[in-house]
Amino acid sequence: MPNIAFISPKGGAGKTTAALLLALGLAERGARVALIDSDPNKPLVRWAGLPGRPEAITVHAAPTVQDIRDAAQEARRRNPDWVIVDTEGSVRGAMVFAALRFDLVITPLNGSTMDAIEAIKASELVASFGRRAGNNLMQQCLLSRVPAALKPRSLAAVVGLLKERELDILPTPLIEKEAFRALFELGGGLDGLEAHGIAGVAAARRNIEAYVEAVSQLVQPAEGLRRAC
Repeated sequence: MPNIAFISPKGGAGKTTAALLLALGLAERGARVALIDSDPNKPLVRWAGLPGRPEAITVHAAPTVQDIRDAAQEARRRNPDWVIVDTEGSVRGAMVFAALRFDLVITPLNGSTMDAIEAIKASELVASFGRRAGNNLMQQCLLSRVPAALKPRSLAAVVGLLKERELDILPTPLIEKEAFRALFELGGGLDGLEAHGIAGVAAARRNIEAYVEAVSQLVQPAEGLRRAC
């Protein structure tokens, strides 16, 4: 059961969207997913309250750090294949690492130097918590909300800054899509968006599939080790 955390000290980086898209993509592959919403604003809890939530996805509120362990226990009673934690969009979000052990930490960021600097801060926080726990946490940056028309050279400075700090970047960015925004307005998954006539659902689905595959490739070795044990 891989545990994935999404963290960013900066609000608006696309953290909650990235967590939800990963859950939806995994559910479409037949996996059971528990989402732990540790953002005090409870965006995933609100999404879950809208019509059409896939049965394979459960959402568990943990508005404070003290609630995270209880939410994780509740989630595990549903026997999920994956646990995904969406943290608060501030430095305090890193406190989740004092409560749970993770296989992968993902830091979404928009294509700006400011976001890259915040992603570097997040990596330092994660590394610090990992050292305290004696665990070298695997971290990946995720370019999110990337405009479809953005030229690769426009991201060169951001990518270069991350690579200078030896931060890994997921090979699949999340492209800015109307469908991704509509999920939080209409609820459910991509099938429901097609029924509402939202444009670009097929392209959004392809983006999610590539993103889920990139994440799955990273945690497969950990899954195999757990099965062997």
